[in-house]
Amino acid sequence: MQSERFLSKVTAFIRSKEAQVHVYGELKHHIEHSKNAWMKKGYTPEEAERKAIEEMGSASEIGKSMDKIHRPKIDWLLISLVAILLGASFIPILSFDSTIIFGVDMTDYFIRNKWLHLLFAVILIAALMYTDYRKLERFSLAIYFGALILLMILNYFPTTMVQGQSYLMVGPIQIQAWTVLPLLLIAWAGFFTQRKLKSWQLIVLFVLPLWFILSAPSLIAALIYAGVVTVLFFVSDYSAKTKLVTSLAVIGFIVSSMFFIIPRLHDYQLVRFYAFLDPSSYATTEGYVYLAVKNALNEAGWFGAEKIRYIPEGHTDFALVLLIQEFGYIAGIVIVSVLFAIAIRILWKVNRLTRSYGKMLVIGAVSFYCMQFGYSVAMILGWLPIIGLSLPFISYGFTPLLLNSFVIGIALSVYRRKTLFRNGLQRDYS
Repeated sequence: MQSERFLSKVTAFIRSKEAQVHVYGELKHHIEHSKNAWMKKGYTPEEAERKAIEEMGSASEIGKSMDKIHRPKIDWLLISLVAILLGASFIPILSFDSTIIFGVDMTDYFIRNKWLHLLFAVILIAALMYTDYRKLERFSLAIYFGALILLMILNYFPTTMVQGQSYLMVGPIQIQAWTVLPLLLIAWAGFFTQRKLKSWQLIVLFVLPLWFILSAPSLIAALIYAGVVTVLFFVSDYSAKTKLVTSLAVIGFIVSSMFFIIPRLHDYQLVRFYAFLDPSSYATTEGYVYLAVKNALNEAGWFGAEKIRYIPEGHTDFALVLLIQEFGYIAGIVIVSVLFAIAIRILWKVNRLTRSYGKMLVIGAVSFYCMQFGYSVAMILGWLPIIGLSLPFISYGFTPLLLNSFVIGIALSVYRRKTLFRNGLQRDYS
């Protein structure tokens, strides 16, 4: 057919495979519409099709124009911001007191591992960026149940227990309750986009993972999970009445669950909370870290401390503290500013998205990122209790790096497919 040959010539100039499919379909629809109009004027189907194609113009010019419009977009600013943090993430390791364990210099060991971690992070970000995120929407329910099964295994068949928390070890990857959150994020973005679920179904689907996360137990994972789902729920298109009724039901469940959970808390968990309230009373036990971090920050000044204090887990949970000790509050402000800029950059793009699933996915991802970032900084400043939570991209650790690379990869994937062609006009498909 004439139209098939014409469309093949047009798409030959378009490098993006996804854009080829959409341009082909939309131009074909346009040609058919024009063809029908010419046939109503008395032209034969062959003549009408030729007229419709002639109206379109030069195949090469159209193809080049569409290739320019739909050329895959890469957010180099976002990538640059992440690269700055990844470079800065070596500083806490180099500032960490080197020790020799079984003849191995731990600083060298951490640096070698860090390069390997970065390689996997870059691969993950690139893989997600080039993956069509829209394909995930249809598997929302399957992904949800996959996450639920992982949480059940974590609760009932853990590989190891550390201070009452369940862990699964899969090679170098450490799976704990909050590691499953990206899967739940993908699932809930799909649920809220499709809007097929009733209030009671939303409540059941929300409560099941929350119960297993709290049973792990991991309070911070439960808070992040609840926070992400809450944000997605309130930016979704559900009615105000549905949002109110569902929220009241969930709040009632959480409050009632506290009466069951609090009596089950272990002594060490209660001591940690008491140490947060009054560190000096537990100066030789759980309060020691609070006091050490406070003293280190007080001594740092604007341009760094004369002597670097030892901070337990300084290369992981307190990497920002080590960095501030080494280069002062100026460096700390720069790092926090870059972390904040990443969130702002991603959210800035959300305003330009119209397709629900991409928008919900990005909002969920950046919520997940911001809650880690916000809690970690507040924890260092002594505003919130100390827990084992890493600062995104700065702290040493393979699993946290992969989780936050997931956030960046998803954001880049959505941005890359931001615009496609429809009905002869540029339209947002994200």
